Amino acid sequence: MSKTDDENLVKENNNILKNSESVYKLMVEGVRDYAIFMLDTTGKILTWNIGAERIKGYKAEEIIGRHFSAFYLPQAIADKFPDYELKKAREDGRFEDEGWRLRKDGSTFWANVVITAIFNEEHRHIGFSKVTRDLTERKKLEEKLIRANKEMYESEERSRLLIEGIRDYAIFMIGTDGHVTSWNIGAERITGYTSEQIIGRHFSVFYPPQAIADRFPDYELKKAKENGRFEDEGWRLRKNGSTFWANVLITPIYNEQNRLIGYSKITRDLTEKVRNEELMQKNKELHKINTDLDNFIYTASHDLKAPIANLQGLIAVLEKQLNQKASPAEKKILDLMNVSIENLTQTIANLTEITKVQKDVEQSAETISFKEILHQIKLDVEQQLLDSGAILEENLAVEDIEFNRAYLRSILYNLLSNAMKFRSAARPLHITISTYAEDAYIVLSVKDNGLGLTETQQAKLFSLFKRFHNHVEGSGIGLYMIKRIIENKNGRIEVASKPDVGTEFKVFFPKKQP
Repeated sequence: MSKTDDENLVKENNNILKNSESVYKLMVEGVRDYAIFMLDTTGKILTWNIGAERIKGYKAEEIIGRHFSAFYLPQAIADKFPDYELKKAREDGRFEDEGWRLRKDGSTFWANVVITAIFNEEHRHIGFSKVTRDLTERKKLEEKLIRANKEMYESEERSRLLIEGIRDYAIFMIGTDGHVTSWNIGAERITGYTSEQIIGRHFSVFYPPQAIADRFPDYELKKAKENGRFEDEGWRLRKNGSTFWANVLITPIYNEQNRLIGYSKITRDLTEKVRNEELMQKNKELHKINTDLDNFIYTASHDLKAPIANLQGLIAVLEKQLNQKASPAEKKILDLMNVSIENLTQTIANLTEITKVQKDVEQSAETISFKEILHQIKLDVEQQLLDSGAILEENLAVEDIEFNRAYLRSILYNLLSNAMKFRSAARPLHITISTYAEDAYIVLSVKDNGLGLTETQQAKLFSLFKRFHNHVEGSGIGLYMIKRIIENKNGRIEVASKPDVGTEFKVFFPKKQP
């Protein structure tokens, strides 16, 4: 296609975007809180509204015909970001972004931008709509849609395509009696109603029964007429009966004779924002509970140490005084008391260790060799390996990992110790330790042919102080601590096991540490 053909096509598209006047023109031109304007297929500005003038500082006669890259910082222009925005909007139907933009006076503001590709009835691309909101102060729709601006020359078709093409806001008109008179694709996406299903119905259809019983929709229109605008947030209904949290702005619309002809209504779905705020609040509450629990455990364990030490001393004195005079029954009681004190001391030590793991989420990571850590552990458990007769096989496809050294050693030590503890007497113990990459994780696998676990046991395996075999010593906190350590680092641990066949633990370490 020649340059002349291109220019003719642009002119043809522009002519399509300029026809007759309607109430859409009144609505768009009166919007002060948003810069809403049209671009041709090359990015040149075709229309301008009062909101654009307020936000960017340009008057219509100063900006129409210029390329919209005039609002971008030099680096963004050098990176061809404006061209990229139009390309993505045409490919995907829309493009949304937030970033720094320029006003006429050279000052900057933080903008939320939505660019929507506009197509005619033959589905030929004829331009773009561009909606910009100044979020520098994070204000929400604080000003009203006002009367039509006669200086603007937008047409009915151009305005209709612009409004109908906006997907992130429900923008529609309501008659003076509250019945819906227009509808856009954003309203359909948010509420679930098509234009055929909703136009002509009263807008109270979006409100819960209690709000209707309280005549709240009528109250909204009344306050909008009295004050020039009405803004509210609350639960609204979709067509399917589900609810969403809506930010609503209702503005009265007047004709040239200053007669009320209806209302504009802009609705945005803020459900996700509200849910995120609720989750953040719950997380704060859970964090406080965990902190209080950790402090209680620490305080309790600290305060119990002295009484336990006193009790040990008293028993030692008693044993010395009885000396050889104690009967077998008395000696057994003393032995049981000593065992109970040792168990209590170990339990307190375990609780202290658990709280330490829960608090030390931000321990620094370093590059660690799996082979080096495994070698150190094998030296520590050399006698247990000999006693168990274990055959230890190593398949370390991934040699290094970014992780906390002490935590990695604790994880590998616990898994190897468990494999030796819970071996089967029916066959020689075989342990395979492997590392490999899987998607976004480095996986550490410790597999044995030991006693194995039932499905019921596996479901409770990572619970605190949970033990399934009493023929070997253990505290029941090792696997619990591994799970807490790895989950604190955004990883996970999995187990696969069959009774009298063996068990495999897989620890998934994120390649990128948080």
